[in-house]
Amino acid sequence: MIAKISSGKSTAGLIRYLFDTKKAKDHIDPHLVASWDGFAPDPGRADDFTVAKKHLVADLDLRVKQAQRLGRAPKQHVWHCSIRAAPEDRILSDEEWADIARRIVHATGIAPNEDPDGCRWVAVRHADDHIHIVATTVRGDLRAARHWNDYLTADRELATVETEYGLHRVVRGDRTAAKRPTRAEQEKARRTGRQHTARERLRTTVRTVVAVATSPEEFLHLLDGIDSVLVEVQRFPSGDVRGYKVAIASDTNSAGEPVWFSGSTLAPDLSFPKIRERLTAIEIPPVTEPGSRRRPNPWHQATAAAERIPHRLDLGHDDA
Repeated sequence: MIAKISSGKSTAGLIRYLFDTKKAKDHIDPHLVASWDGFAPDPGRADDFTVAKKHLVADLDLRVKQAQRLGRAPKQHVWHCSIRAAPEDRILSDEEWADIARRIVHATGIAPNEDPDGCRWVAVRHADDHIHIVATTVRGDLRAARHWNDYLTADRELATVETEYGLHRVVRGDRTAAKRPTRAEQEKARRTGRQHTARERLRTTVRTVVAVATSPEEFLHLLDGIDSVLVEVQRFPSGDVRGYKVAIASDTNSAGEPVWFSGSTLAPDLSFPKIRERLTAIEIPPVTEPGSRRRPNPWHQATAAAERIPHRLDLGHDDA
């Protein structure tokens, strides 16, 4: 089984597509197989398709609208996960697909079992071999859902499903593994008397900064403040951050230029999109201490975070 996960900002648009049988000729008998409470309106089984679809979208978007009034709704609030069986697999029943959908929303953190504040979601089936899970990522407590690394957690759960259901077992590699140092990097480390390569030392540094940062902006600020680390931020024409790369000031090539590493070449989970996804899910306390009405000063927050990491992460030493 293969999962594909994406995000969007229009619940109505996605629901309209999933239940469409006119433009999408391969959509056959679209209907719900599962939902967050088991009672979601099903346009595919309702007497009035249009009304049921409108009610379904309204129910899914209820918490999003509430969070928007508080200025807390995520921009991309729609979580879309399609799950497809292998061509050689048997046709699964609606009940089996429902079980798989529940396991996936639990595994990814969208709607953990026994969590009354889990996200609202539905699973739509309009073909024999796959389903679509649609969720809105605002919890019952109006916080954003924490579903970092959802593709990997979904993939691991599907591997278990394949075994339990006797389905084709997809060959999976280790997608989380950090890239191994090249032979040239290892030889360079030995020549300079280092036990670890520049790639490994920078990986440790970036992971340390991610661990203490509370926002993507703070992550870049703290990283830029570390001695001996060079940081270059790439931006889109809009000014939004696209990515970053880092280098050790003393690590240069034959032309005397820094040897740069993008976050994704240090490790897949250290790419800027992955770091941003992780840090934007962090809930920052609204007050400094119990009983206080003062919000924390952003400058004080950044200073406190900087004090939680060494000013130099011993980049010139092997224990980095």
